[in-house]
Amino acid sequence: MVNSIVLPIKKVFALVDSHIIVEIKDDARIMKGRLVAVDEHLNVQMDQTTEYVDGQRGRTLGTVVIRGSNILTIAPEL
Repeated sequence: MVNSIVLPIKKVFALVDSHIIVEIKDDARIMKGRLVAVDEHLNVQMDQTTEYVDGQRGRTLGTVVIRGSNILTIAPEL
């Protein structure tokens, strides 16, 4: 039964090289871009990143690194 548990970190590692949406904690910002790398602390490196504030497209940021403690959610972009 223990073997059937999939840890969230493994799901995030599976998203490398795909487009994701990252919601920032305590902020109305969302980052959309391609996940380049992730580590065991859920720090993420993204490129082709665009910032969205209150649902409105904001700045084009390019390559960013977001500290895992600042992330509320990570989801694949559909």
